[in-house]
Amino acid sequence: MTVDHKKLNAAIRQFYEASVTPELWQGAMQTATDALNAKSCHFFSQSYTDDRDDLFVTIRIDPEFHREYLDIYAELDIRFPRIFKGPVGKVLHGDMLWTEEERLASPVYHESLLPFELYEVTGGQLAMPGRLSWLGFSLYDEEPWKQEQLEAQQHLLGHARQALRIHLELSEARSRIDTLGNVLSRKGMALILLTPQGKIVFANAEAEALQKLGLFSLTNQSLVFRDPGLNIRVAAALSSFGGNPLGNLSMGTHESVALADLTGKQIGVRFLPLLGGIDGNGSLLAVTFVPMDAGEAPDSEEITKFAGLFGLTLSEEQVLGAIAAGQDLSTYSRDRGIALDTARKHVKNVMAKTNCRSQKDLLRLVERFCFFRMR
Repeated sequence: MTVDHKKLNAAIRQFYEASVTPELWQGAMQTATDALNAKSCHFFSQSYTDDRDDLFVTIRIDPEFHREYLDIYAELDIRFPRIFKGPVGKVLHGDMLWTEEERLASPVYHESLLPFELYEVTGGQLAMPGRLSWLGFSLYDEEPWKQEQLEAQQHLLGHARQALRIHLELSEARSRIDTLGNVLSRKGMALILLTPQGKIVFANAEAEALQKLGLFSLTNQSLVFRDPGLNIRVAAALSSFGGNPLGNLSMGTHESVALADLTGKQIGVRFLPLLGGIDGNGSLLAVTFVPMDAGEAPDSEEITKFAGLFGLTLSEEQVLGAIAAGQDLSTYSRDRGIALDTARKHVKNVMAKTNCRSQKDLLRLVERFCFFRMR
């Protein structure tokens, strides 16, 4: 028997395990090579535009072969254009790639393949958009492949394609999550992503910093707030998935916000279900943290809504917008063409109508209102 079918089935299982855990690709290809009674295996997937998430696995092939082949012999290899024109997902071998005369006349065969004892090299395109992906094997001698071995390779090729597709999709999802976390970190915002079961799948650097300050703890891959009220909100947000990993809820309806006080600072906490997740393969709960003093200043629409709630006059609304944007009263009064005392009077009126004892309390009230109502 030329194929070990027990190992063949084990290799297929390992392909799918490797799609989730890339470190397992080497072992999976080793098992596949042994199952075929092949000498070597070459498996790779490379982007045409960058080297992000490139895969490159070889079994019993001298690394020098690949470097030398790519540097010297690839452009001389008449099999290349035939490979690219060949059918996707089909094992190519022997005279499907070159005739006996072409093989014996080729410097690729005599100077590259023979010195490394790579006989009867096969392969098949795995065809991923924007990538060159390939899986192939070689034999210990120049005897042709047995039909059973070729059929087994064809069987492996289909599973390798599917496992590679899963691997690339998961890698892209991880990349999007990392990018999102980095973007929010640059804005001073923390992000934690939870599965519907409450398991943490991502936390950016800002979230780790907040944990050190004691706002919450990330223990046993779960999020636990110091404030019991926030724990209740997390539980409610997770229960809204209803046990369905894909979710069946409206994001706008189930979005929830709260405030946490930490070392005298206000931090906005938002709970937002992401239906389908970031990769489309499972919903997530996004928990974001916005330090109020690091956020953008309220815009004119937010200030107008706030002014309407407390019955502020137009002049009072304008001075409130100025101080919320960080403008000092002397500059504001000069720009408006009014006396500084008039500007101060407007501020006092605003504080009286909003029941704030200080300008700091007033700004905190505006931040809370804008966070809850508009953001």
